[in-house]
Amino acid sequence: MDRSQPDYAEAIRYLYDRLNYEKTTDRPYTQQHYRLARMEALLEAIGNPQSASPVIHIAGTKGKGSVAWLTAESLRHAGYRVGLYTSPHLEHLEERFVIDGEPVSPDALVEAITTIRRHLSNWDEAQYGSPTFFELTTAIAWSLFRDNQCDVTVIEVGLGGRLDSTNVCQSLVSVITSISYDHQAQLGNTIESIATEKAGIIKPGSLVIHGARHPEACRVIRDRSLSLGCELWELGTDFECKENTSFASLGVATQAFDFQVLQARPGLREIKEVAMRMMGKHQTDNGSLAIAICQKLNSLGWSIPDDSIRKSFLETQVPSRIEIMSRNPEIIVDAAHNVASIASLINALQSTFPSKKRTVVFASSKDKEFESMIYQLMGFADQLIVTQYANNPRFVPVECLEEIARRANNEFPDVRVLASPNSEMAVRYVRSLDLNDHLVCFTGSFFLAAEIRELLRHQE
Repeated sequence: MDRSQPDYAEAIRYLYDRLNYEKTTDRPYTQQHYRLARMEALLEAIGNPQSASPVIHIAGTKGKGSVAWLTAESLRHAGYRVGLYTSPHLEHLEERFVIDGEPVSPDALVEAITTIRRHLSNWDEAQYGSPTFFELTTAIAWSLFRDNQCDVTVIEVGLGGRLDSTNVCQSLVSVITSISYDHQAQLGNTIESIATEKAGIIKPGSLVIHGARHPEACRVIRDRSLSLGCELWELGTDFECKENTSFASLGVATQAFDFQVLQARPGLREIKEVAMRMMGKHQTDNGSLAIAICQKLNSLGWSIPDDSIRKSFLETQVPSRIEIMSRNPEIIVDAAHNVASIASLINALQSTFPSKKRTVVFASSKDKEFESMIYQLMGFADQLIVTQYANNPRFVPVECLEEIARRANNEFPDVRVLASPNSEMAVRYVRSLDLNDHLVCFTGSFFLAAEIRELLRHQE
């Protein structure tokens, strides 16, 4: 089915007509607005597809998507049929529903939406209220994975964890990636409160693997795991990835490392010489979590060979995670949208492109710490171009971003600050420059990343 067909447009519109909590910032993260009872009733109406196959459930502030993709691809290369659910999507809704490494077809998505609408024909809205966009897409994901007989599903949390719509499954492995400040309006203003919400995905007796490095976050995860009788593996305590500069791999690898065991655990073992396509030290942390997940599954009788893991790490590039869109000049698109993610991005670019002149194009959403991110980028860039995206109303007006950047010029006087009224003009300006010795990075938002990826393809 072509996406221009009326059936496709009408099915997608049905979802987007629902309240989308991903696009709102004024509703508190409470049981009143995020109701797991409604999600449970929705799944019951379609036959509880979340119980059809084992679930690897992944929460965290950043790194969820990378860990999910690396894990899913390692399982796929090992011969398992894998369903992968992530959010948000960049360009098309189908990107959220991946089976064996490929998004489902528009036809399959329309059929799934049609089926769930039929099941909801007798929905008791008076008791449960209307299902939200994210609740519906989550139910559709599990329905698609069940109908396609997936052996395992890898499910990324949308927001928080404790009250997230995905938190209605009995996960085989509960995974928590790094924890830092983001979505404070919903999750709280302390690392402890944020970690408590993330750790809400941990179920009694489940297997827990986490990559949090903040001491308070570690304490929260340990306490919950202990109270629920869960086996716990921790990054930096039980396992770690160490850079291997002597190992040179052919192809698209940007870094290599050894997976090391720091504390003996049944099933945990060393893997040497793993080459990774995605760049950045933070990605080696994400990679170490994915390896630990695979080793935990192997200890339960699964079969995920080291070669499958190596193949996944060498081939996997998650869209808009320091994604190289062009060479000579180097043009990178990254969806970093909080202070911690921007710091990881800067570290990765500094180590990978130490001698390049740096142009950064930045846009942000209103609910983000955009002023702090601008100051971070001003300490890195030779030229900062602020802009705004057009595909979502949450953008910060470019005039506001420019005012902040001009103020930051007092601290960073050598940085050239420009403003572009939209992302298309920013791309055209960048393309007009002599950038053979330049690095250009578009960052600040998933919405900007989606627009830029499409613009760069159309201007090739």
